[in-house]
Amino acid sequence: MDYLIKGRLYATICDESKRPLIDTKVRVYKLEVNDTALAALASAQSKELSNVYEEKDIKVRKNNLLAETTTDMNGEYSFQIDGEKKKYDGGPVAIVAFYDEVPDYGQGSTKPPKGFTHFEVLLDVIQPKWRERENGLTAGWNYTLLTRVWCYILKRLDLWVICGTVINCESQQPINGIEVIAMDDDIITDDLLGSALTDENGRFCIYYRSIDFKKTFLSPFINVETTPIFSFDNGPDIYFKFAAGGSIFFEESPSEAQKPSRKNVGNCLCVRLCLKEAPEVTQDPPAAFYQIGYARKYHPVLNIDPATGRTTGKAQASWNEQAFYSTLDLRGSLSKKFNGQPVEYKFEYAEVSSPSVDVSTIPTSSWNDVQESDMAENEIGTRITALFPVIKYNSYVIRGTNAVTPFGNEVKVEFDGNWVKVPQDSGIFDIAFNGSLIKLVSSKLASGNVNKSGLVQGNSSAPLEHNRYFALRMWKREQGNDATKVMAGFSRPLAIFNTLYDNVPQGGSWLPSSSSELGIASVDLQELIGGGCNKITNAIRVKYTAANPNLGNVSISFSGQGATNNFQPIVFPTPGEEAFGTSSYLGDFNLLKPCAYEIRLNVELNLTNGEVQHQGIWDRVLFCR
Repeated sequence: MDYLIKGRLYATICDESKRPLIDTKVRVYKLEVNDTALAALASAQSKELSNVYEEKDIKVRKNNLLAETTTDMNGEYSFQIDGEKKKYDGGPVAIVAFYDEVPDYGQGSTKPPKGFTHFEVLLDVIQPKWRERENGLTAGWNYTLLTRVWCYILKRLDLWVICGTVINCESQQPINGIEVIAMDDDIITDDLLGSALTDENGRFCIYYRSIDFKKTFLSPFINVETTPIFSFDNGPDIYFKFAAGGSIFFEESPSEAQKPSRKNVGNCLCVRLCLKEAPEVTQDPPAAFYQIGYARKYHPVLNIDPATGRTTGKAQASWNEQAFYSTLDLRGSLSKKFNGQPVEYKFEYAEVSSPSVDVSTIPTSSWNDVQESDMAENEIGTRITALFPVIKYNSYVIRGTNAVTPFGNEVKVEFDGNWVKVPQDSGIFDIAFNGSLIKLVSSKLASGNVNKSGLVQGNSSAPLEHNRYFALRMWKREQGNDATKVMAGFSRPLAIFNTLYDNVPQGGSWLPSSSSELGIASVDLQELIGGGCNKITNAIRVKYTAANPNLGNVSISFSGQGATNNFQPIVFPTPGEEAFGTSSYLGDFNLLKPCAYEIRLNVELNLTNGEVQHQGIWDRVLFCR
């Protein structure tokens, strides 16, 4: 029999501040005691069961371990238990929080404190209330850690926390979306402990480490709490600053830190703060998609022509009338938080039949997630980690390697399914996001191959290829919480072309070969057909074929002693898509010296990756006069 236990775990610091217990390892053990003891344990109240198990106890009980999991950003967990393999029949179980490392609850550093050893805290002993499901039995169990238990766990981890509520002094209404900055009042220099945004209820929690209030001018070599003179306390003395949009609008006097409720505080502190006034702020941080390409900065709506799906509206005329190809840097802004919680984002795409389709009318079923495999490696931000003796930094890279470099670390950006999890690291220097959201490999959306081995220069390459049209959109949400999902930017349908023309004849009759490129540029001379090394004596007739659904300028160039670029005009039977025909040399043939010459067909492709235009393609033949 298979058993499934799932639910959500919370922790409380202040009576009204119940928060998900995130990023925490949770274990479930089967019990092997007599029936009387089982009944007593299963019916006991949680407050009677707050046992702590040290490393030696954990080793003794390892044979009774049924499963282990880690809570997500909503505090949700799920245990899958193979009853036959684990010799479990659905009886009472003990559920514990297991700490073999320091989780990231928002404090930044996860370095274990000195003397840290593994430990477990018993949450409860329960008799699951099983109900049938398709492949076995399932039970639910939600739990909230008592404040005294949670604060004990934090102290073992050298984690300190300040939770509170910010209200308007007069209206008593909560103030949301402002940044609360916790400071430690010291005689030498005040320490920044950390900061957090208030939520819609005005609530916030700031996690920090003891090192954050033990900094001195000799740190990191000497760390000690430098409290005011004649004080022998060693806890932080707390006062607050308040900011909106990155600018501080109010600061408490440091003397507030000398009040009994703020002086030498323990590792769990509850506060209730009031402000007479606060600026209007938006709770929605600016995580949004609004640009394609770093160099050309195409706006995904304003710079896309709804009639063609190509680029438009740029002052540089050569940047317009371009379809997209290759890898596209989808850019915008990022923030670490959304509604005060860690943020994650993803992109979706939908193929449509016409660039004129209104994005709002595209059915939900037509949208597909951009997956990690659809992205190229790219750095989304950096954070300075050291200034002395050399500057070092973390580089946060989608599809990165977690490699250590002489100047820091490459940190692989994690995914939650197809959601990109914005890194939450912090320190003296915060993460500086560079504007790159993802680098989309557009050939994953639109690609293909067509065989043009039968092409004869001077003739049509039909059937012709066409652009495909894709709309893009970005979503963001609190990590793991789909109920908070909101759209954060979209594009009009983009014209995309990545089709390769294979086996295109190259070199004409002079040096036959073939190419595989994003277009056709193929040339021959009528005078060489049937004998590629023939000398040309009185005329030059160029047979050419050029094709691509985003065809730009097509030209013939002639080089050699006495040569001029004087040919009959190129003919475009299908304007903007194909050119083919025969073009005769209009220059004075008698001025050509008895030497070697080159005829080159140059084909412009109006394709861009948002940075530059495609370099174009060409073909050539050589001959002797």
